[in-house]
Amino acid sequence: MSVTIDENNGTADAQVADIVVLGNTNVDLVAYVPHEVAEGETVIASDFKIGLGGKGANQAVATTRAGSRVSFIGCVGDDSFGEMMQEGLSGEGIDLAHLKKVDGASGNATIWVQPDGANRISVFMGASAELTTEDVEDAVASNAQAHFFVSQLELGQEVVRAGLSSAKAHGMTTVFNIAPYAPLLPEILDTTDWLIANEGEIEELLRQAGLEASLDASPQELLAHIPSWSEAIGTNLVVTMGSKGALGYAIGSEPYFATAPKVAAVDSVGAGDCFVGYFVAALSGGYSWQQALGTGVHAASESVQRFGAQASYPPREDATRFLTAGEHGPLNAPTR
Repeated sequence: MSVTIDENNGTADAQVADIVVLGNTNVDLVAYVPHEVAEGETVIASDFKIGLGGKGANQAVATTRAGSRVSFIGCVGDDSFGEMMQEGLSGEGIDLAHLKKVDGASGNATIWVQPDGANRISVFMGASAELTTEDVEDAVASNAQAHFFVSQLELGQEVVRAGLSSAKAHGMTTVFNIAPYAPLLPEILDTTDWLIANEGEIEELLRQAGLEASLDASPQELLAHIPSWSEAIGTNLVVTMGSKGALGYAIGSEPYFATAPKVAAVDSVGAGDCFVGYFVAALSGGYSWQQALGTGVHAASESVQRFGAQASYPPREDATRFLTAGEHGPLNAPTR
């Protein structure tokens, strides 16, 4: 079993992007604290790092490192953070023809990481909030040959909705990661093919759909419930479960659970984005969705063993190892 990795990613190849990613990009300001910080408490951090983050940018980087050609739609400010992000994304070989630059501050995230890898995050969108529906529709149209479109909820929902709708109109498979969760605008799910959520997010979404659900059960027990969740939402569904792994269900198939390997986590920041990137790259590469689920789980499990978000993602030379993890082999061709 093998996968071909195209080494010609880059801004010059924008017209041949496989995957379009819309989302926020920001600089992460990360403090490593001895325990969860209580209200009114001041703690002494053991370390501090500055890195690149933002859910959209994270997923674009992970997807690129997994071997796909990616075009990123985002926005940065005219400050040093904006320059840092542009240099970082360009260095990954991501097409930045639709990375808009505006006056003002770029986005940033303040992050506290505990010894067990758990984290607390506050995001300031900054320039990312300046993206318009017209920006997104134009960017998607210029990448109309792409097979997949990916977005999250760190942008205004009107912008996300415009991206999903435009991508569907151009025949792309749409992947929507509902993080950080917020009640969804009408029609967003109508243009979503694959919805990805963690345990807390899916409970909130199902509640919005009028279905009470609890994930306080084993993954094996939950396998029986995910088809009804998918039916209630109206999309193919992936539920990430942290150190346990991930549940998946594609309409018309059997539910599947990908078990995560046992690892010692030091920093879980951006692990969910790593999962999304590798999952979508595997689908785009022609692998079954079950194989893609295992790919995402194994890549994310490796990422939590390193510090940072994008800095923790497996490098390109490791892509084959993750894309061949699991029991299900590649299909003959990508699906649109």
